Amino acid sequence: MKRIIKVLAFLIVLAALGGGGYLFYTGRLPGFPPPPPPAPAPQPVPVETPAPTELPAPVLSGEPVPGAGQPVATLSGIERTVKSKRAADLSWEEAQAQMPLYENDAIRTFDKASATIAFGPQDIVEVDQNALVVIKPRPKEGQGDEISLALLSGDFLDSLAAKPAPEQTKAIEEASNRRQVTISKVSSGGKAAGPTRVALKTLPDRSTTVAAIAGTLKVVGAKGESITLKEKMVTRVTDQGIMIKPRQLPGVPALAFPDDGAMYTFQRKVPRAEMRWKAVEGSRKYRVVVATDSTFKKVFADEKVDGTSLEVRNLQPGAYYWRVRAQDADGFEGPYSPVRSLRAVYDDTPPPLAILAPAEMFVSPSPTVELRGKTEKDARVKVNGQKVAVGADGTFLCPVTLKEGVNPVTVEAIDPAGNSEYGKRMIFYKGAKRSSAAAVSPNR
Repeated sequence: MKRIIKVLAFLIVLAALGGGGYLFYTGRLPGFPPPPPPAPAPQPVPVETPAPTELPAPVLSGEPVPGAGQPVATLSGIERTVKSKRAADLSWEEAQAQMPLYENDAIRTFDKASATIAFGPQDIVEVDQNALVVIKPRPKEGQGDEISLALLSGDFLDSLAAKPAPEQTKAIEEASNRRQVTISKVSSGGKAAGPTRVALKTLPDRSTTVAAIAGTLKVVGAKGESITLKEKMVTRVTDQGIMIKPRQLPGVPALAFPDDGAMYTFQRKVPRAEMRWKAVEGSRKYRVVVATDSTFKKVFADEKVDGTSLEVRNLQPGAYYWRVRAQDADGFEGPYSPVRSLRAVYDDTPPPLAILAPAEMFVSPSPTVELRGKTEKDARVKVNGQKVAVGADGTFLCPVTLKEGVNPVTVEAIDPAGNSEYGKRMIFYKGAKRSSAAAVSPNR
């Protein structure tokens, strides 16, 4: 009986496994009809796709603006951070060199930055740091070559930062009408006016200086008043648009040291170079700009100093360019000096040193001997710790006083980079009595 029960249980398990497998593969149990197929899903009704809309191409700040007419100027150069804003835009963008400028476009310079605007090949406007300049339409009754600008300060724009962009634009427009100047050339002696160069600088009180670096200019203010600026003269336009009586600009500093193209050798990773210039009468400060390129786009140092020298540190191997301008007590800045260059070169090689006379273990008949030698022309020489003059060809001459017996003499040559080379001589002196006795003949 137990055996029959075991067989039946085994058959039931086999049947269950077979039914489960059939259900797994067919989706139904044996003996049951298959379920009806599912109803087909409704097909979506096709919708006609509209044709793509042609969007106008974006206009970058450096590209011509369609429909804006002819440009009136070109941003011919920039140093450091300079931004621009088109008349129809609400936001500022990074300015691009050689970008065209149209009426009511604005240029802003930031700290230690500058921009150069060309109103033609012979009419240049230099915009110094922290300034805001708006290019205004030329007067209709003018001759067509005038330069119309609104002179604002970067601080004025910063004061509007919390306001929405439309309110900023409106505030700038109102201030521009109050701070507008028109600059035109002035001919003299019956000759046509030559090239002009104008320098603009914003002062801490939000006034702006207008300087005639080259050429004679006529400047007309927003209220119709006019002044004449002769070359190297400057005026100041106050925050209310009032022009101050012109005065002479500070002179151009004469650079004194180092010579143009000078080479600075160094054996340390962070060398230093000293720059010096001659004082300018009436100047209170000097602005020194050092760059790694001749166009001063890559400024390495921009410093204001009270004296007539500046030591620049942390130079890396390569070429550097520097220039200086004077500033008087009222903040007026004169033209830059001519540009000079220098080169920093890593040098860990000691200078050559040759002791030409006397010979080693020389026996001197007198208590004084003349030591002669040669090294490189820019080296410094010390003989027994005392400085010795070096000639233009690197030769040096030094009298040495001897004592009786052996006299060691040490010579040290030090090049501009600080590398040293040493030389030694042993000179023998018998003494005055022994030298006299040796001079007497032993034959009687």
